[in-house]
Amino acid sequence: MSDASRAYDYVFGFGSIMDTSTHATWQTSSAPMRGAVATISKRFGYQREWNFRSNTGFTALGVSKADSSQDRESCDINGVLFQVPLGEMGNFDKREVGYERVAIPLDMIALHPEISGFHQQTQFSLTKSDRIWIYVPLSSHAMYADENHPLLQSYVDTVLRGCLEWGGEAMAETFILTTGGWGTYFLNDTPSSRRPWLYRKEYRTIDELLKKYSEKTHYGDRRHPEEFAANFNQRMKGTWSIPPRNPNFTGRDTELTRLHSRFLAQDLGRKAVIKVEVTGMGGVGKSQLVTEFVYRHFPVEYGFVVWVNAETSDTLVADYRQLLADLASDNTDAKMQVVDINKSSEDVVSEVKSRLFRCSLPWLLVMDNLEDHGLLDTFVPHGAVTRGHILITTRHVDVDSGSGNLELSCFNTDESLEFLRRSVGTYNIEGPENEGAAKELSDRLGNLPLALGMAAAYMRRCDVQVSEYLERFLISEKSGHFILHGKLNDYAVTVASSLCLSLEEVEKLSPVACEVLKLLCFLGPDQISKSLIRHLLSAKKNLDHERLNRKLIAKNKRVSLQRHCFLFCVVIAGGAATLLTKRHSLKMGMLAFSTMTASMAVFAAFQNSTNTMFDVTESTSFRNVSATTFSSYEYEQSDVAWNVLKSFSLLTVKDGKGSVHRLLQKAMRSCQNEMETIYNLTICIDTMSAMWSFKTQDTDTWKDSLLMLEHVKSAVSHCLDYPLDATHTMQAGHLSNSAAIYSAMTLNAFSDAKLSLDLSLKLYENAKSTLQLQKARADALHELGRIFRYQGKYSDSKASLLEALKILRLLDQKDTNVQQGIADTLHELGLLELKRHNLQEAESRLIESLQLRRKSPPRSENDVNAECAATLHQLAAVHVAQKPPLLDKAKALLLEALGLCSQIGQRAATLKQLARVTLRQGYLDHAESFLEQALELYRELYADGTKHMNIAAVKFQQVRLGCPSMT
Repeated sequence: MSDASRAYDYVFGFGSIMDTSTHATWQTSSAPMRGAVATISKRFGYQREWNFRSNTGFTALGVSKADSSQDRESCDINGVLFQVPLGEMGNFDKREVGYERVAIPLDMIALHPEISGFHQQTQFSLTKSDRIWIYVPLSSHAMYADENHPLLQSYVDTVLRGCLEWGGEAMAETFILTTGGWGTYFLNDTPSSRRPWLYRKEYRTIDELLKKYSEKTHYGDRRHPEEFAANFNQRMKGTWSIPPRNPNFTGRDTELTRLHSRFLAQDLGRKAVIKVEVTGMGGVGKSQLVTEFVYRHFPVEYGFVVWVNAETSDTLVADYRQLLADLASDNTDAKMQVVDINKSSEDVVSEVKSRLFRCSLPWLLVMDNLEDHGLLDTFVPHGAVTRGHILITTRHVDVDSGSGNLELSCFNTDESLEFLRRSVGTYNIEGPENEGAAKELSDRLGNLPLALGMAAAYMRRCDVQVSEYLERFLISEKSGHFILHGKLNDYAVTVASSLCLSLEEVEKLSPVACEVLKLLCFLGPDQISKSLIRHLLSAKKNLDHERLNRKLIAKNKRVSLQRHCFLFCVVIAGGAATLLTKRHSLKMGMLAFSTMTASMAVFAAFQNSTNTMFDVTESTSFRNVSATTFSSYEYEQSDVAWNVLKSFSLLTVKDGKGSVHRLLQKAMRSCQNEMETIYNLTICIDTMSAMWSFKTQDTDTWKDSLLMLEHVKSAVSHCLDYPLDATHTMQAGHLSNSAAIYSAMTLNAFSDAKLSLDLSLKLYENAKSTLQLQKARADALHELGRIFRYQGKYSDSKASLLEALKILRLLDQKDTNVQQGIADTLHELGLLELKRHNLQEAESRLIESLQLRRKSPPRSENDVNAECAATLHQLAAVHVAQKPPLLDKAKALLLEALGLCSQIGQRAATLKQLARVTLRQGYLDHAESFLEQALELYRELYADGTKHMNIAAVKFQQVRLGCPSMT
């Protein structure tokens, strides 16, 4: 048969190609390849081995010539024979880079129709004119596994899943027995490798087979990433935080090809960082497209892929910090603490960028949902030792990026229909009526992937055909249910209409799940946990209980007033009647006495009733927002809500954390009237108050607070638009203030901190003025002044601090909290003037602060002493900055501060400053002693032996001083 008349070639697949789910990475046709179970005879002279060294840093399968002299005898090789259209052979060659095609004679192939698995075989009738190929490793790539190129569990899983797909356990067992090259360099690289049920399909069967033949497979030598060789971890291989692949991913072949071309067009063999952006409106499927791109090109083109949430600088820092922790060679709790607390945000970002720059493998960094292009300069490396690609998803087009962008639009009609076909099942869309309904539904949903996904989840969950769903959708759309109270722009209305049907069904299954979704729309879209849902349900129960009590109180009050008014009217009426009928003075006196007695009774009864109601009101107004115990009802309902929302694709879960699409949140908020919104926001503020645990002095609270930060900021941001009661407005202001302190102190995110403080001040302006509110305003202004100082905006800092001081001085000076606030603000003003080198004013402010601290009633002796010590420390700095420096005064103040310090870090910092002062005085032995003491304290503080910057700073001073211990 001539090449012109031949339509197909045949390829013998003996490795990962047996898993048909991998074909989408290179196949251009949507039609699945046909295949049949086959074996190559040992007479062909080859054996299968783990002997192919991939460019992306692992060892894959290959075949090699048998050599009896080296104990490498040939044997039958089992696999799958695929019928490949000639037009696809070029793509097949690209997939098998590093291999060469070798022809297999027809008499060396045996088909096995008797073998059965999950996948149905095709019965081929092969002839001598058919060409059959096998891919053999080139000599340059034929090498066994070593420490830097191990076997990967993810790759082994792919191969064995292919065996199970075509021939069941028997075929997988034969594969293991007829494959050589297994070794001790075996890395369990799968996501959550210690929890295989999360990500590994058929993991039980695969692991049982590997364990059964462990002497051959070295199953016992398999290691988790943190246990593997340090060199492997340092080189950064594999994937991190990649979302699960969507089994219903549809179409987008043109877009995927263009996306790949964008990178190739800019690469041109350069060792540089290439950036490509995928843009489009929310819900159009940008993240889904990029997820599919990653799975199609890892590990063939990329050896290391990282996925980060790029919505804000906070989310980027948090992901970078977690990435470093996961890459650590010993991922213990102590190590986590070092990564989370001791490294500044700048150090974390710098280290990730440095590691990416030095990475010896081609890498891809996915920055999902980028809102601010200005973050790229901070978080992206400016070069690479090898090829580095940055793939961005964003709703905001960067006009300066040129033609490197890929704009993603909604599905076309064919893609929408194919998506529905894959998502809801053939039965629910087959037939002319359903096909017509599917087209109309796609059109009404604007071919928006997110809306189609919600509709598909509803149909799948409720086993509803498309025609029936469309009918319900049209009824919902006409009624305006859920979209009466506000319109969304363009496509969001579509989502709200589609959401309506899903919510109706969710409410039937679990009204609580529907209520939870209405609450989640006011919080951050990510980091949703079952604990958060339990807290929301608990806060809702408390608020409902409080409202019920208030209604009872109001009802009792009305009844009581009615009774008293009736009694009073009876008395008055009786008295009036008597006056009209009786004219004797004695009887008039008796009447007056009776009227007075009755009036006193009315008054006493009314007063007693009012007092009783007051007592009830006081007892029911208490809200325990810090409670952390839950009822069995809250545990049960949070699980139900979680599972129901997942089943309707309203909640996406990865690694135990849930996410709600921002567009869904927007639609859910639009579905609520003002009364509902205020009610749900109140619950969210109570929940945030219960879960926000941040304390400046307690570093153990910092990590948990990072998980809650976006929820707090989101909930508070909605409070400005609605009239919450005074209590919750104050709570929201306090939360925003605390979030600002956290952002500044732990993340160095000063711009974000300023936004939170501005929001806090606006909330206080909307609330009824009270002494408590004025103190809260002063606290927010104080923090704002501190932020301005950090940013070098000294004039703005002084204005904010002086306004805070003015407010505080108008409050009750006997109040301990007011005194503390004045002292803190004076201290901050002194520190500011020291920065500006206004030494006289700095000294005046600090002395006044110190005097107030010393005479204020002690809240806690350690706290007061620490605050006094901090002010003494700054006063000493003022004297050192004088010309000439007043070193004796500075030393005396520092020694006094040292006597007050109890915190290790504060004592060490004071000793370090004492060393500088005494060194300038010429007392070298004193300086040496102070440095030794400081070093000892820092070593105690960082007991895990970490090379902390404070330890390094002391050692540097010792070297300059020439201490004997350092020479």
